[in-house]
Order: sequence, then C-alpha cells, then structure tokens
Amino acid sequence: MNFERKVTLYRAITLTLFVVLWELSVQLGAINGFWISSPSKIAVRTYELCVDGEIFRHTFLTLLEAFSGLLAGVVVGFILGVVLGASRILGKVLEPFVMAINSLPRVALAPLLVMYVGIGFASKFLLAFSLVVVLIMVNTFEGIRSVDQNLVNAMRILGASRFQMFRQVLIPNCVPWILAGLRVSVSFSIVGAIVGEFISSQAGIGYMIDKASGAYDTTGMMVPLLVLMTCAVLIDFLIVQLSKHFLRWRPTKVEED
Repeated sequence: MNFERKVTLYRAITLTLFVVLWELSVQLGAINGFWISSPSKIAVRTYELCVDGEIFRHTFLTLLEAFSGLLAGVVVGFILGVVLGASRILGKVLEPFVMAINSLPRVALAPLLVMYVGIGFASKFLLAFSLVVVLIMVNTFEGIRSVDQNLVNAMRILGASRFQMFRQVLIPNCVPWILAGLRVSVSFSIVGAIVGEFISSQAGIGYMIDKASGAYDTTGMMVPLLVLMTCAVLIDFLIVQLSKHFLRWRPTKVEED
C-alpha cells in the first residue's frame, strides 16, 4: 500500500472511530446528547433538510458570499502585494501601516459594515473580502522579499529586463506563498460570511445556526456546521491538488513510513 492510500485509510479509520465513540457516548448516557446531539440525529436531520432542499439553498448563499469575497480579496491582495514588493522604499514605508490594518478585528467591524452598506449581500461580501485581502497581500509581499538574491543577480548579469525578472523569478517564487495563504483564506472568507449572517440575514448557514440556537436546537446547529465543514474540506482538497499542479517543478520529498 502506497503512502497516499495509507493516509486515506488512517483518516477513514480515525473518522469512523470518532463517530462511533460519539454515538456510543450519547446512547450510553456518558455525555448529555442535549449539548452535542448525536451522529444518528444529525444524519436524520440532514436527510430531512436535503429532501426539502433547504440546506442546499442556505449553503449556496453562504458559499456565494464567502467565495465572492475570497476571489476579490485574492485579486486585490495579490496586486497590492506585488506593488509593495516591487518597490523597496514603498514596501518599507507602508509595512507598519499594513501590519496595523491587519491587527484590526475585522469581525468586530461587521456592525459598521452593515450600517454602511445595508443588510444584504454587500455586507457579507465586504466582511469576507476584508479577512482575505490583507492575508494574501502579506503573503505575496513576503514571497517577493524571500527571492534568492543570488538568482536576482544572475538574472541581472544575463541582461534580464524588469518584466522578465518579474515574470520568471518574482511571480514563481510567490506561488507557494499565495497558495498557502489561499488555504487559510478559504476558512477566513467563510467565517466572514457566517458572522455577517449572524448580524443580519434571512438566509444562509449563519441564519440557520442563529435560528436553531434561539430554539435550543443542538441538532439544528450541528447540521449546517458539519455541512460547511465538509464543503471547506473539499475545497481545501482542491487547493492542495492545484498546488501540486503549479508546484510540480519543485523537488518532491521522499515520504517515510
């Protein structure tokens, strides 16, 4: 059995054991099911929500808000990171201001965003965007700054233009940093959309969770959370595969048992 299949098998075993122990703990009374529900109840409720299509409608809306903000944040963050990284003086001047902005609790600014743009799609989009853009900008900036200076000097000796330096050295060196930031940004964008829905929404995963919490319905809270976690894991898997494609030029590490 190769390494990838072994990892997949171990993951499946770990998940199965967790679910079985969870169910047994509730059924045997070791844990009060009121607080954490149980896999069987969650499975039944998920089936019911899938049959009437409600879970799909709410999940689609949340993912639309999250990934619209994610896409915009990645594009703007990349452009800003390149601008800061390409100019040594500009990067040094603006770096402390970027760090100051990054320290702001953007989630706490959600009520202000609602005041500015209303309770519709825009507030969730902007909150997801704000959580992503600085992260991608910083990763791009650091990716450019981490370029091997010997490689830059070699390109200069060979007479490379500024554009050639940018396209063949700086951008390829940024790719691992951007992809690493993208994996983190996915969860950040989802958190932004969910928080926005907590503040004001009539639909979405955040709305479902808020509604269920108001009724003390633990199962109703767990179902949308697990659905969202599943979506996030699947998207992360796609990003990992994308990373392998774009970083296939890097030497692969030999995996050990």
